[in-house]
Amino acid sequence: SSGINAEYGNPIAELPGEAEAILEDGEGDEGEGSLVPECDLASYLTIASTIEVQFDEACTRLIDGYCQAAKSVRYGSGCEMPVNARQTLHLMAGNHARINFRETALDVDAVAALKLYEECLSSHQGYSTVDAPKSTHIKPGEEDEITSEKIDAAMETFYSRVVNFCTTNIPGFVAHSEE
Repeated sequence: SSGINAEYGNPIAELPGEAEAILEDGEGDEGEGSLVPECDLASYLTIASTIEVQFDEACTRLIDGYCQAAKSVRYGSGCEMPVNARQTLHLMAGNHARINFRETALDVDAVAALKLYEECLSSHQGYSTVDAPKSTHIKPGEEDEITSEKIDAAMETFYSRVVNFCTTNIPGFVAHSEE
């Protein structure tokens, strides 16, 4: 499998014992394609919520870059960035890492948080600073057409848009440090 999620491996393979058992029990269960059966969802979320998350440099850099660029682009437009945007995005990225049972929030978590946040802002304010598509939601009857490859491709495209947005609006912005 390729795509933005592929380089991070399978988070399910490194779960705490109880969490791994919940997810293994869920395969083929009543959830119809769900990794976590409804009866175990509360346990899954309880376990995920206990994970202490640290943020890697790429995650922080992407969120901070987006906030700085969006603030400058939206300034004076009547559609300013919310004051708590950076804090909200860090919380969202951290929680995305938790539900994937990771102790480190990575750029993939930042991308997921930024995509949701940008969709909400553009829905509320009428436009997207990173040209996010107007509607990316799954419509009834289309569930079987959604594949992990399509999701990865959409996230890769969005990631590219965010990086382009940041490099265009922040002199010297670099998404990943050269190591």
